[in-house]
Amino acid sequence: MEPRHDMLAHGVNVVCAQHEGKLGGLAVAWATQVARDRVLICVGKQSTTRELILGSKAFGLSVLARDQVKVARAFGTRSSRDVDKFEGVSYHMAATGSPLLDDCALTLDCRVEAVHDDGTEKLIIGKVVAAERRKEQHEPLIYREEDY
Repeated sequence: MEPRHDMLAHGVNVVCAQHEGKLGGLAVAWATQVARDRVLICVGKQSTTRELILGSKAFGLSVLARDQVKVARAFGTRSSRDVDKFEGVSYHMAATGSPLLDDCALTLDCRVEAVHDDGTEKLIIGKVVAAERRKEQHEPLIYREEDY
């Protein structure tokens, strides 16, 4: 069997960072809680946002709701090198300096605690320093390859 990206169900999240005045963000389906106050994200080596995360040692994670496929596409199909993904998007800056989307289900403000480089991607563990539920009732946006 050929491995597929959608073998397991994953929620879609937007990971954002800011370093030296530059903002970046990307949609990720590979983010998970690994302890009560720790999350793990996987970011490819080609990502501009990855460099911002490593430079700032912080990131914001915005958990998308089921009706936010357009937001996921905007952050997942274009590079922060080429476009301003935040144009027309309502967001605020977290205590760490990371951008967090206003219109989402949940936001997590994280400080980078550990980084593992596997050659093509970086696995980044963040310690959650603040969390905010933005919508009381929501269904999570689940990643499906055909949506992108």
